[in-house]
Amino acid sequence: MALLTPRPTSPTEGVHVVENFVGNGTITTNLIGQNMWTLASLGGAGTITYLTTVVDNDPPVGGIRSLTRDVADGDGSVINLLADTAKFPTSVGGGGFAFRFNYPDIAGNVIAANNFYIGVHSTATAAAPTDGISIQSLGGVLTLRSDSADHGDTSQALEGVSTLTSGTTAVKGVPHSVEVHWSGENGQGGPLTVEAFVDDEPAGQLLSSIDNDEAAELSIVHWQNQGGAQSYELDVHYFEYWQFMDYPTAPAV
Repeated sequence: MALLTPRPTSPTEGVHVVENFVGNGTITTNLIGQNMWTLASLGGAGTITYLTTVVDNDPPVGGIRSLTRDVADGDGSVINLLADTAKFPTSVGGGGFAFRFNYPDIAGNVIAANNFYIGVHSTATAAAPTDGISIQSLGGVLTLRSDSADHGDTSQALEGVSTLTSGTTAVKGVPHSVEVHWSGENGQGGPLTVEAFVDDEPAGQLLSSIDNDEAAELSIVHWQNQGGAQSYELDVHYFEYWQFMDYPTAPAV
């Protein structure tokens, strides 16, 4: 599939969730952005704030900053949506997600040990997801993942992207756009081919064995494992998710 595939335009076609993380002021509840994402902590609770400063090439409004708490190794935050109700059915149109992230170039922030899982997956910890499709960043090194509790996990390190260091690793202070698509049908009724694009360039693909009934949620997990107490930042400017369904063709009239 090509970059920027069609999205469902009607509930009869499927689901299409767009989140720009637009909000008013300080985040004081678990209702984040237009779609009211839930916030949870990993170890010592991190903090989530709305971005208020727009820098070059940022969206004109929106975005969140996740800051790990400087208490212990493994501290961070999870924000999620749809609470393990997203499925991976086979359909002609397939599905996917997209997001834009930045390791901000600010004092004290680093990429090493500044980690995330972002996508449609079931983890609420720093461990690899049990179910779902996601992008993993361990110290900025990006990997496409498909995890199945029933049929095993597959992963593919992303590579060959001109805007990434050595084609593989995020650059501090440089926003990166990621888009992931799934299509086809595997032996379990879920999607077969999963492809990733970074900054408009093909970055890798894998064959998935996920079931069509394995449930996940839209999830952004951010934590640090520097080996001690550190406060590290990650910005996410938007998140998009879509999944087509097959529906009967209308009878001729």
